[in-house]
Amino acid sequence: MASTDAMLDELHLDLQNPRFNGLASQRDALEKIVTNQGIKLVNLAEDVVENGLSPAHRMLVIKARGRGSSGYIVLDGNRRLAALRVLANPSVLDGMTGVGDLTKKKLRQLAKEYVPGDIEPLDVFVCPDESSARHWIEAIHTGENDGRGVVGWDGIATARYRGKNSSLKVLEFVKAAGKLSDDEIASLERFPITNLDRLLGTPEVRERLGLTLEGGDLLSDLPQAELLRPLKKIVTDIASKTITVARIKGKEDRLQYLKSMDSLMPDLSKKTGALEPLDRLAAQATAKAHARGAAKSKVRTLLGRKALIPGQAQLHLNINDQKLEQMVKELRKLPLETYPVAAAAAFRVFLELSLDHYGHAKKVSGYAPDKKLKDKVLTVAAHLEANGASRRDLQQFRAMATNPNAPLNIDRLHGVVHSRFALPTANELRTGWAEVQVAFARIWA
Repeated sequence: MASTDAMLDELHLDLQNPRFNGLASQRDALEKIVTNQGIKLVNLAEDVVENGLSPAHRMLVIKARGRGSSGYIVLDGNRRLAALRVLANPSVLDGMTGVGDLTKKKLRQLAKEYVPGDIEPLDVFVCPDESSARHWIEAIHTGENDGRGVVGWDGIATARYRGKNSSLKVLEFVKAAGKLSDDEIASLERFPITNLDRLLGTPEVRERLGLTLEGGDLLSDLPQAELLRPLKKIVTDIASKTITVARIKGKEDRLQYLKSMDSLMPDLSKKTGALEPLDRLAAQATAKAHARGAAKSKVRTLLGRKALIPGQAQLHLNINDQKLEQMVKELRKLPLETYPVAAAAAFRVFLELSLDHYGHAKKVSGYAPDKKLKDKVLTVAAHLEANGASRRDLQQFRAMATNPNAPLNIDRLHGVVHSRFALPTANELRTGWAEVQVAFARIWA
């Protein structure tokens, strides 16, 4: 199989076209297509004149066979070929009794605008025989075939592609701000967005919901809670098919539906006068949700960990020193709530021995075991940064030496060992380790 260029007069309509039965000739085939397709063929011809032929869908052809045969038979693309035949020579419409006068008139008008040089030669795909073309024709014309064929877009995908769909913006706002359950979110996957279009297309409905339509954008100046309450109800009703097109078919039907949910309707006296687009409100709701989720996740991580260092599954430290390996095991088990002083003192030792190991193993310039602990931290931090660690990742690690308020500040760790007043807390130790863990992961990579 291969692509080739073909002129229009080299292409023949398929007399075995499955759309029709018993085609006797090229003239018969052309008349049947024009008669059968009518306004659809007019629309296709108009699109060809304005945009040309689709580069994503070439005609599938086979070489014409038989005595005196030449050119190609079009197995897929007969409607396009018929449209081109009419545009190139509108006189073929003469004598077609089954074709309406309006269809003929429109096709003849389009023929005046048609420029053959914009289309020819046509890029066609030549198949060895009909059987080899059959698979692709079925994929195009017989439905999705469990994903093997052309899978059409649903209403939501179409709306997203076309853009500026007010109903889609309502849907995104409800998804972002509505705190939907898993089942409710799942029900939105095949959401019949045309039903929401029908509701929001009624000015009285928009007004009652506190929505304003400007240039294709939906805006509102209601507080989010007032706006969300009825919109969430509408979206979930449509998704669950509680509301179908039959119930909101006419304008009065739609207003009656709103009346049925009167207790959920917004208090329009709370309008602020500052209109905001719904997509901006959705973005704000999404940002707030992410912030809440991140904060909750961090709190759960910090408060849920009983020991200073997370387990091996959460943090792998490639330690090959027997004493340090034992210390890590203990720091992964020692309960901080019960033994915060012991954990802090053990960490102080683990920190310095880790730095000494790294300085020796990596032959870090300027590193010496007799240096002050703060200097060791800064020297190792500089070497880590020079070898790929980001300055941001090392910021809290350096803070141990430079910031007296850092949870694991060196002076405070010294105080745990030497001062009777230094008493660390479990939460302080958890927070401190979370800030410097990335540096230890690199030291013991």
